[in-house]
Amino acid sequence: MGRPEKPVDASGGAVAEFASRLRRLRAEAGGPTYRDMAKAAMYSASVLSSAANGHRLPTLQVALAYAAACGGDREEWRRRWLEAAAGGIPALPPRPAAAPGPPIPREPAAEAIPPGLRPAAPVLPRPCQLPPRPQGLVGRRTELSLLASAPPGPVVISGPAGVGKSELALHHAHELAPAMVDGQLYADLGPVPEGGYDVPGLLAEFLTALGVPAGRIPAAADQRAGLYRSLLAQRSVLVLLENVHSERQVRPLLADSATSTTIVVGRSSLLGLRDVLRVRLDLLPRTDSVALISRGLPERAQADPASADRLAELCGDLPLALDIAARKLLAHPEMSLRWAVARLERPEALLDWLTVGDLSLREVLASAHDRLSDEARELLDRLTLLPQPELRADESILAGSEHLTDELVEAGMLRHTERLGAYRLDALARALVTAGGTAYDLLPRHSVPLTRVRPLAEARQLT
Repeated sequence: MGRPEKPVDASGGAVAEFASRLRRLRAEAGGPTYRDMAKAAMYSASVLSSAANGHRLPTLQVALAYAAACGGDREEWRRRWLEAAAGGIPALPPRPAAAPGPPIPREPAAEAIPPGLRPAAPVLPRPCQLPPRPQGLVGRRTELSLLASAPPGPVVISGPAGVGKSELALHHAHELAPAMVDGQLYADLGPVPEGGYDVPGLLAEFLTALGVPAGRIPAAADQRAGLYRSLLAQRSVLVLLENVHSERQVRPLLADSATSTTIVVGRSSLLGLRDVLRVRLDLLPRTDSVALISRGLPERAQADPASADRLAELCGDLPLALDIAARKLLAHPEMSLRWAVARLERPEALLDWLTVGDLSLREVLASAHDRLSDEARELLDRLTLLPQPELRADESILAGSEHLTDELVEAGMLRHTERLGAYRLDALARALVTAGGTAYDLLPRHSVPLTRVRPLAEARQLT
């Protein structure tokens, strides 16, 4: 039957009742998928799914097509639709009232119970805070093998925006979780709030989750960190920290433990941390990129492998871009891969299109861009003015700016090429920076002024 639908909000009145009846009809028909129904109804699967979500009454034509695809009588459903449109569908009969039973005894006040007979304070369950496990991880065999063979201890998984760090970290965390008998802790440390992240507050939350009573949590931050490390040294706990920006955020949370593991995820490699295992993610190989598209769109990818390969190329083999593209196309079964590729050849058009729900590639790349230093932004602006996408490290425009080049690579704006010492300006990053006519439209007001960007003629002379 595919993915379970969200329950219909019963407070929606006649519309909700109509949606519930549509769902019952579909269940009585054996639960056909919306994709199968779409073939008979001549409406897309997303339109049919929306007809039964209970948010709004579908049009009469869609309702009748839905009913017919499930073997319902069109005339009967036409009458039901008219009743729903008039708000006249009666609600389901209320459940019969339960027979009156004996009165529920009231518990005596705690102070009325002798001290020796008072129940013990409730014991908190072991923490299981990990987000759901991602399904269908594609590729990353080398990285997964390295992580699986690593001993307990801190691990830093890093890489540019959208490269799939969180998916890999969650997959690995769920692999380790069964052996971590004292539980799992999770925190998302980004974005950093004004005034910095509250590490003492996070330590207090973790200590509480590990069963430390509030009255025994130390007030001083260093004492909280010491108690936290002591617990991790004595127990088997998995800790996952996502969107880490700097070493200072996580240094108090790292413990020397032979039984616990802390996974740190962020765009920076956090080279200031010592004695940690580092796993740096890069773009997917093309075969894995196409496999990711094929996983989401098996029929279309099999029918047109050349377009699947071209879509992977346009997405820059970036997992987030590929995932959004596959989900977007899945919601439009009428759109072929060839049709999509033909209309997304320009990086600007692709960047505008790569958004689904509350997930936007433009916003993810913009957040990486906004975290660049002023000098790195200025260098990136100058690079976008150059006609060629590939650059050598010894070219004059990059001379003496190794730390800025590393910063742009870490942010995903520049990519290493197969040629040693050569870089390629990412096409989607170029589209992001040049959007709106200036490179500084995305920057906060405190950023360097536009007058610091060198004109095109001067930038070309630097090469």
